[in-house]
Amino acid sequence: MRTLPWPLARRDWDDALTLVRGGALTVYPTETVFGIGVALSAGDDGVERVRAAKGSPRGRPFLVLAASVEMAFALWNEVPGVARILAASAWPGPLTLVGPARDGLPSSILGSHEGPDGVLPTLSVRVPGDSALRQFIGRLGSPLLSTSANPAQTPPPVQVGELRLDLLAPDLFLSAASCPGGEPSTVLTTLSNPPQILRQGAWRPTLLGEVTE
Repeated sequence: MRTLPWPLARRDWDDALTLVRGGALTVYPTETVFGIGVALSAGDDGVERVRAAKGSPRGRPFLVLAASVEMAFALWNEVPGVARILAASAWPGPLTLVGPARDGLPSSILGSHEGPDGVLPTLSVRVPGDSALRQFIGRLGSPLLSTSANPAQTPPPVQVGELRLDLLAPDLFLSAASCPGGEPSTVLTTLSNPPQILRQGAWRPTLLGEVTE
């Protein structure tokens, strides 16, 4: 395992980008919890490495982190109007939006939505609040498949001492002492009317009529 301090020093950028572009399984901090993932360009093989590291069952969708709103929505085949409103108010930040996946994405990261015209493939996307992580994804040139860096059935890690790197066995660890948030992102689908929260997390949906805590 290669360990590099986060945020990356200038001398470490090339090494980190080369490893991740090559399909390295990577553990990294976000503004919510530690994540584990691969470049989306690693395809289904990369997805399966993440799934095997966590012990996650097949069929459970993963989310994708993007450097910008434009990068995120380029992964959908259309963008519902409510998604643009939510993105404008909540991104960058701890809100994951579920929308209609574009063609050509690894099938193993996709979810599904039962609509009037049948089952629609979906993709969960987020623009993270950590500016260093957004910069890294932007320079990577590929969205980052991401999930919390914990073995299945264990709590998401917030402190570095909570990470089980021995079990996850990443190729690269972007090392930080802790994550500032500590609560996973809220997951919301834009494909129901009204939009529906699938997992309540760090983002509080004031636009949907609730009070921010």
